Amino acid sequence: MKRLILFDIDETLISSDGAGRRAITRALQAHHDDIPESALQINMSGKTDPQILSEILALANKAHLNTDELMEKFIEPYLEILAEEIKAAAYYIVHEGILELLEKLKNHEGAYLGLLTGNVETGARMKLERFDLNKYFPIGAYGSDSASRLDLPAIATKRAVEHFGQDFEPEQVVIIGDSVNDILCAQHFGAKCIAVNTGKTAWNELESLQPEHLFKTLSATEVVVTAIFS
Repeated sequence: MKRLILFDIDETLISSDGAGRRAITRALQAHHDDIPESALQINMSGKTDPQILSEILALANKAHLNTDELMEKFIEPYLEILAEEIKAAAYYIVHEGILELLEKLKNHEGAYLGLLTGNVETGARMKLERFDLNKYFPIGAYGSDSASRLDLPAIATKRAVEHFGQDFEPEQVVIIGDSVNDILCAQHFGAKCIAVNTGKTAWNELESLQPEHLFKTLSATEVVVTAIFS
């Protein structure tokens, strides 16, 4: 029995104390100082970085700007600022049970680990570096691959096949995340979803989408592993 297990990052593996939001805000305001504060307060949970940028521009009446071109100009200053914000973050944590779960899965012969995150790849790796978590995730799919999170499971699976030399059917893929979009992208791909209520999305909202499993935290290691392989 094998499983490709794809983890979201923000509020699933870690909390970065809003470092990403602050970095996006600062990077945007450096080039567009007329963006209203209300546009910068959008819900970013489970969204890709390009999607977030596009939504902010639309709310700021700048939807006419080419998001792809803007991303090319935006990404370098954003990553520089993100590094600063990560360093300065006061509440930067690994969520309860994550280290134990990753160690258990690393040593499980049927477990193949990867990332599925809306962060651009460099930003994702920066966020995990502080806790030396990158070593668990040789592959992934990122916001730099597609603005649509629905595209990311197929991208991650393709990379996993190439990296691990194993084929994975959608039903052998497990997506673990804290947001509505984690559940929706799993369902779109035909993968199993394990939702965890460690983010900003209410339990009832996650439950209403009927993920295969829903946990308050991922701290009950054996229970979560059983759910992954069930």
